[in-house]
Amino acid sequence: MITGAAQADVAILVVNATNGEFESGFESGGQTREHALLVRSLGVTQLAVAVNKLDTVDWSKDRFKDITSKLRHFLKQVGFKEADVEYIPCSGLTGENLKEKATEPKLTQWYKGPCLVEQIDKLKPPERAIDRPFRLCVSDVFKGMGAGFSIAGKIESGSVQVGDKVQLIPVGETGTVKGVSIHDVDTRWACAGDHAALTVTGMDQNNVTIGCVLCTMEDPIKSCTRFRARVIMFNIDVPVTRGFPILLHYQTVSEPAIIRRLISTLHKSTGEILQKKPKCLTKQSNALIEIETTRPICLELYKDHKDLGRFMIRYAGSTIGAGVVTELK
Repeated sequence: MITGAAQADVAILVVNATNGEFESGFESGGQTREHALLVRSLGVTQLAVAVNKLDTVDWSKDRFKDITSKLRHFLKQVGFKEADVEYIPCSGLTGENLKEKATEPKLTQWYKGPCLVEQIDKLKPPERAIDRPFRLCVSDVFKGMGAGFSIAGKIESGSVQVGDKVQLIPVGETGTVKGVSIHDVDTRWACAGDHAALTVTGMDQNNVTIGCVLCTMEDPIKSCTRFRARVIMFNIDVPVTRGFPILLHYQTVSEPAIIRRLISTLHKSTGEILQKKPKCLTKQSNALIEIETTRPICLELYKDHKDLGRFMIRYAGSTIGAGVVTELK
């Protein structure tokens, strides 16, 4: 879920309209809340909400309004703008209002909006960082036909073409791009936003792991084991203290880490320091902390590259916070 959301530009949130089912997913600890919180924390700003299984409540307008009013309030709290969220009633079982506009009389008498596919087509494409240095986050490594092997992933910034020299961080190996393909179609080049597979020679495949970043020779991404970050804690059961073990989710990486220092707690809106060297962080805390990972990971400052400067914090199988990188050690 986190790996996919980290590579997404937009999201579709599917909720179950069946009586009792929506409530169980939306209450504290439910998947609906966590998924919405995750995608927003990972930079997704546009959302299409598919209110599914509305046929089980006889296409009730009141049920649809009840669900959307609860979601509207919650999504606004987690950072979505109302103008960037649309709600579409539908049924996956019957196919109603998915590919084509609704024909069910009980639905059309109160809903005149687009079907789900039409709403997806209306989502605005984000601006791509084509003018920045090349960065590809490795999500898969495999041996293809012919010489070399293939590295697949999403290009976060810049562009790459056949013949380019590239290097792999944090490993430090260098190689040459011999082929580029997008969705199994060969091409000469690819740019930011593309999910591409690059055939590379000159590298040892055994040294290429998921989570590495493929970069330009002239301006490689930085790697480190210790960095400072501004974080916001979600609804956590235990207070977070110095030395607290966490699992850091960053792009395609899931890396064990430790919170080395609690530097200060901050005001949520202004960023003003409220307390220096706090003893612990509780739920909804906004703080500046220092994190140390077991192995070097590739990071950018959030102010320089938003997609490569944000991460999620998990503990005991739950997401307990999100953060942005402010300083690399």
